[in-house]
Amino acid sequence: MKRLPLKTLVIGLVVMSFAFLGMVTPSAALAGGIVSVHGHHGNIEYQDRVISSRQFLGWGLDFTQASGNYNWIHYSIPTPLFTNTRYLAIQFLTGSVDVEITKFHVYDGAHKIFSLEGLDLAGNTHQENWFIIDMGSDKLITRALGLSIEIGAGVEMMSHQVAIYAVGAEWH
Repeated sequence: MKRLPLKTLVIGLVVMSFAFLGMVTPSAALAGGIVSVHGHHGNIEYQDRVISSRQFLGWGLDFTQASGNYNWIHYSIPTPLFTNTRYLAIQFLTGSVDVEITKFHVYDGAHKIFSLEGLDLAGNTHQENWFIIDMGSDKLITRALGLSIEIGAGVEMMSHQVAIYAVGAEWH
């Protein structure tokens, strides 16, 4: 077992002490920019409604939704506490017009702070494009930001593939 030098241990203790006392926080490092999370971090709520899933691909989350069903995909976005956000974004692909994103719900911890419903987002936004979610005004995040995405699949004999490449938020 390798021993750490005393200098390394002292520096580590000082940094931990500052963090414990609130003098240095991850919030300070993240505030004022766009933070995104890779698509493969999504959590599929109803695994039994998925025909196939390749959740941990290098490029994102990829699954085929069962015909005639809906599902929720949940993402946690790195959150600088006590910072505002208004805009969230997603890069995705659907295999056809018979599978689409129908709702976005945005949470601060356990509290739903925004909902966008009645959508019919299908197609391809992964080439340089992001679908932007505008919450209408700044939202102060005091816990942690979560984005829940509802996927609906029709019953046509078409592809029900969904691929999510990234989700993110702009902080200020």
